[in-house]
Amino acid sequence: MTWRQVVRRELARYREQTGSDFVDRQEFLSFARPVFESEYPDASTPGQTFSRVMQDLRDRDEVDFVDGAGTYRILDLDADRAPEREGERDSGPEYTAREYETTVGARSMPAAFREYVLDQYGRRCPVSAVDHDRLLDVAHVLSWADHPERRTDPANVLPLSKTHHAAFDAGLFTLDTDYRLRIAPDFETESETLTRTLVEQSAERIDVDVAPEYLDRHNETLDWW
Repeated sequence: MTWRQVVRRELARYREQTGSDFVDRQEFLSFARPVFESEYPDASTPGQTFSRVMQDLRDRDEVDFVDGAGTYRILDLDADRAPEREGERDSGPEYTAREYETTVGARSMPAAFREYVLDQYGRRCPVSAVDHDRLLDVAHVLSWADHPERRTDPANVLPLSKTHHAAFDAGLFTLDTDYRLRIAPDFETESETLTRTLVEQSAERIDVDVAPEYLDRHNETLDWW
């Protein structure tokens, strides 16, 4: 059984057990290292070998390196990954993913996914330009509650400041399928920040990478659309 097969198998198990395609290297190795050491007891540096295998899988377009800090995205793993031996499913590690809890609805999501989303947008809210990590949330276009299969779909999310996340979820503003900002007709505010970032930006195009069909479905749920 090759290193590549074993790594593929463990990545597949991680994705199955956590429901996430996004992997933090150190977090993953904390679970998988005993597996690697059991499979290859003579390997002196399993962590380094794992890194080389991940580079190989990246070259094969099976994983993507999200950033330089060790965050990976699992893509399409080759079908020749090593099969699980009898009883291995019960004896292998139970993978979990460190989570980030948003302030809107107390939703928890894999921290590695949040890092991916923030990096894709330059760690900045595209509506308000807020650029402090602790003031940013990952907002979902198709709702978290009604579309669990889309919770870690990059085309269904965008980073918003915590205030703008709450405003988006409340239906006070949205984006149309041309990515132009639209605000609810009855929206009123005396806040300079909301006036500048929402009212004055109404009908302006916002630079986001969200699936237009998701925006269309989201907007159909708004009573003012």
